[in-house]
Amino acid sequence: MSSILDIRLIEVGYFLSRLGINEPPETLKASSWKEAYSKFYGTFGGEKTEVEFKNSLKNLRDHFDSHLENERTGWMAEDGHPQKLSAANQEAFDRLQKLTDVELWNHIRPLATTSYDSKIEKKKADEAKESGAKYFSSEFSGKKKVKSKATTEANVVHGYVVDQLKQYVEQNFKNTVVFNTQKIDLAIELDGEITTIFEVKTSGDTQSIYTAVGQLFMHGTGIPNVSRIIVLPEPLENESTINCLCELGIQLMLFSIDNQLCNFKLNKAIKSDS
Repeated sequence: MSSILDIRLIEVGYFLSRLGINEPPETLKASSWKEAYSKFYGTFGGEKTEVEFKNSLKNLRDHFDSHLENERTGWMAEDGHPQKLSAANQEAFDRLQKLTDVELWNHIRPLATTSYDSKIEKKKADEAKESGAKYFSSEFSGKKKVKSKATTEANVVHGYVVDQLKQYVEQNFKNTVVFNTQKIDLAIELDGEITTIFEVKTSGDTQSIYTAVGQLFMHGTGIPNVSRIIVLPEPLENESTINCLCELGIQLMLFSIDNQLCNFKLNKAIKSDS
């Protein structure tokens, strides 16, 4: 039986095939297909490398291509007809065919980190390399363990929360550069120096928090005095966990989603040049 994440990833493949007629869907704001796939890495990447994830999502798109009107041939059977869809793919196809293009995008939107820009990532990676920082170390991508239905359902809004967080930070931290990369959910740069990094988890379970802590420390290696912030859904009532994060020097930001808007609360103020 397919998990919710598996089903949602199939839906992304259908979306890319249907609305990406000759180029990536315009709503993704992607300059290439490689970047389009990367917009979904934060939600679905899990234990896959960037290349593995890209190939997996491209294959999903290709399977739908032969059943939809676009400029790609897609997967064809030996008799020249479109290759038969799997049961899960066919179910998604039949269900999503009933949606308008706008409805389809609204359905997919929470899964994509639309603010991710590969050109900005390359620029920041080059700058980090020149400075000797290990901020963009590619040997650590973080592992996501999905153990419950609640956790699985929560994970499918990751891209939406990251995009909302970027807007929040841009509004509240003036005179800074705010950006994200394929691996880093969000970072703040002031006067050419990385000052703060964020890691977003859409579930507050123990495994998600452990993973976030590891990511924050790995990605902050080589950056002096960087502030690390973990972003978790409300409520977080485990005092021992909160105290542990405090001892580690990790600040806690909680979020809630109300009428499709994210509200963020930081437990400790971050100094900014505002």
